[in-house]
Amino acid sequence: MRSFPLKLCLLALLWSVLSIPQRSLAEDAVAVLMSREIAPYVTMVEGMEAGLGNLPVQRFFLDKQGAPYSLGDRGAVLAPANYAALVAVGPEALRYLLPRGGGVPIVYGMILNPESVAGAGAMPLCGVSLNLPVRSQLAALRQYLPAATRLGILFDPANNQAWFDQAVPVAASMGIQLSPLHVSRAGDKLDILGGMAELDGVLFIPDKSIIAKAVIQHVIKEAALHGVPVIGYNLFFHDSGATLSFIIDYPAVGRQVADQIQQILGGGRCAGSSEPVFRVRVNEEARRALGVRPASGGAR
Repeated sequence: MRSFPLKLCLLALLWSVLSIPQRSLAEDAVAVLMSREIAPYVTMVEGMEAGLGNLPVQRFFLDKQGAPYSLGDRGAVLAPANYAALVAVGPEALRYLLPRGGGVPIVYGMILNPESVAGAGAMPLCGVSLNLPVRSQLAALRQYLPAATRLGILFDPANNQAWFDQAVPVAASMGIQLSPLHVSRAGDKLDILGGMAELDGVLFIPDKSIIAKAVIQHVIKEAALHGVPVIGYNLFFHDSGATLSFIIDYPAVGRQVADQIQQILGGGRCAGSSEPVFRVRVNEEARRALGVRPASGGAR
């Protein structure tokens, strides 16, 4: 039998290799969609990228019309089927990706009340929320403000009545009494409904109705006049005179998101919603001005 020419054999082998469908490099990558180009989101994503190691990440943002775009690769298209996993950073990003994921795993980060953002009937969510656990916050308060047994909670009932109702028994089990505080606004005048005279502290919780800088600074000033420490939840509160602030560690949240992605891509199950890593920052100037006993241990 006559042997097949070597050159023809090599050509046939080359053709067979070229004929195999080539897998897109993006199919081994992660697409991350950020609701906006803001520092906390980018910082979280940087932490996530560090946690993912060599796994490629393609960044996208939502423009004002709600369409995704990429800064690094202007021609990049957010086609979910081309990626191993999708990451939603911020509520608008999650709303965009959920109906378009097509079965590709979606992990979220930097979202307050993610279940409410996703809406009824949404698939089980995986990610790291911005919700600080009630017990963790109150435990920190017991450590840093041990005399604060009567705590006013500033919130809008339309947004956070359910949070308050759930927090009351948890606080009671820790020897803390919670009282609702509301802010009334008439023109340029702000009034705090509920009173501060009998309180040992005022706790802000994330509430879209009470995020105006003027409101926050007004409450901190009124509380200081009554000798009452204020507890906030980001650096703005600290810089505005809050005695304590719960600061979410954005890079650590990114690493938490990366852990969930790696677990899913490794064949594991969705870890559900995780709590964000945070630290307590003490405003020593405010503490001394109010005569609050020095904090014992913990991060600053």
